[in-house]
Amino acid sequence: MDFKKAIASLNVPLPKYIKRFALPIVSFGFLLSLLLYFLFPKLFVGSAQYILLIVPLVCIAFVILYPFSVAAGKAKEIDSDMHYYVTQMGALSVAQTSRKELFQILANDPNYHLLGEESRKIYLLMDTWNMSLADACRFVAERTPSTIFADFLDRFAHAVQSGEKIEGFLQAEQGTVMSDYATMYSGAMTAVDIVKEMFVSLIMSLIFLASFSAIMPIITGMDATNLMIISVFSFVLTDIAVILFIRAKMPKDQIWQQLGIVSEADRRLKRSVTISLIGCGIVLVLVRFVTAPEVIKVAMIFTPLLYTGYIAGKEESRIKRMDTNYPSFIRSLGSSAGARGGMVIEALKSLRAHDFGPLTVTINRLYSRLVARIDKLMSWNLFAVETGSNLIQRFSVMFVEATHLGGKAEVVSEMIAINFSKIVRLRKLRYQSASTMVGVFYGLTAGIGFTLYVSLGVVELMQGMFEAVEMPPGMSMGMVLYTDINIGILYTLVTIIMVSHSFLSAIMIRIVDGGNLLNGTTHFVLMVWIGAASAIICKASVSSLLGIG
Repeated sequence: MDFKKAIASLNVPLPKYIKRFALPIVSFGFLLSLLLYFLFPKLFVGSAQYILLIVPLVCIAFVILYPFSVAAGKAKEIDSDMHYYVTQMGALSVAQTSRKELFQILANDPNYHLLGEESRKIYLLMDTWNMSLADACRFVAERTPSTIFADFLDRFAHAVQSGEKIEGFLQAEQGTVMSDYATMYSGAMTAVDIVKEMFVSLIMSLIFLASFSAIMPIITGMDATNLMIISVFSFVLTDIAVILFIRAKMPKDQIWQQLGIVSEADRRLKRSVTISLIGCGIVLVLVRFVTAPEVIKVAMIFTPLLYTGYIAGKEESRIKRMDTNYPSFIRSLGSSAGARGGMVIEALKSLRAHDFGPLTVTINRLYSRLVARIDKLMSWNLFAVETGSNLIQRFSVMFVEATHLGGKAEVVSEMIAINFSKIVRLRKLRYQSASTMVGVFYGLTAGIGFTLYVSLGVVELMQGMFEAVEMPPGMSMGMVLYTDINIGILYTLVTIIMVSHSFLSAIMIRIVDGGNLLNGTTHFVLMVWIGAASAIICKASVSSLLGIG
């Protein structure tokens, strides 16, 4: 990405950016270095003086890289909506919508954020500045941060200048843009798989770090508690860093509908959260009267969250089934409406006799609303809310708009069904990657519990053995081994490592899967139990083999 596009993505002129943003930050870096040098001269001697040079260099690098970071974020958001954008353009072009009106509709669509702004620029360049469509497209293409969108606008401008029909061009572009989107999607999944392998290696290294944090204080006399706290923060920071990286790489592809209308599924999910939290509170009180290891008590406290995970997983599975059945429904609806002269209500009436799986009930309700002359767009929005699917919501609006403007229902529905099916197939890549990640993370959690509890078992053994040894007069135990270690605190810190790692791993799985984060509570609870079970089995084995009481 060139610097011109990066600066354009900030929506401020370069002189203004330098004056109000870059200069203050760079000046702050130099002033901070000078203040540190004069206030703490003894701290910055020898090689430590390089820190004073690094501070302003970091500030300079930040002001240079910041525009590129903003541009990359905007490019990702634009690319994530391109498949919707081009499908809607193609559907509207079937209705013989004028070029200016086409971009006006897209600019006013609340589902598009940055793409809506880009469309508004094109519309204003044509409407206010009397610029031709080709010139307006090229003007925006030179400044947009998205390569996919820029290439599309260049092709669009060329098609307009060459006299090609907009409808034919946009229908041909469906395959091109969807291919670019699929390439981006596959590239993101490949990056996530690479990060997953790196994450496994990092966690294995941190497991050894935590083991040494438990064992080395016996030999070196270092504070075991402080070392284990450092291990806790190392685990948490590593997990958070990987989560942020995966979130930045994954395409924005919501599974649940985003209309903001509370559905029955949303209400069930909220009720489940309340019930689960109450259950956790009750178990928290009851475990005080249970004789069990600390790690088992912790797992018992979080167990009621399984109910929320079950409800969220059930609703999400239903949404996925509806997404699978939607292309056949919209294709049949378009064909039937086309045979009836565009009468969508009559086509829906005929489709009520067919079985579209879990969509059948919602289709019947949609027909009842349309027959009752309820607002057409609201009826379809309520249909999308009942399905709970973001894909169904977005594509249904495209179908309604295009047919309302006079588009051929059979052509529009076929275009929507093809692109819808392609997106569903791409989503299966996410589901497969998330499913493999589940197995890997479960194994890692078991490894954390096993390795760390072996280490603590060895520490406990050595502490017990040498505390019973009577040292000769004038000789302390510290001359041989340091046994002043609070083993109970170490067990608590290891439990914190397992719980925090399980929680952040569950979030990571849901980000890759693209579903509701509440569905991750199932993985969280299961990983906590896996870690607890491996810890107890390991502790029992070590106790039996090494004779720990």
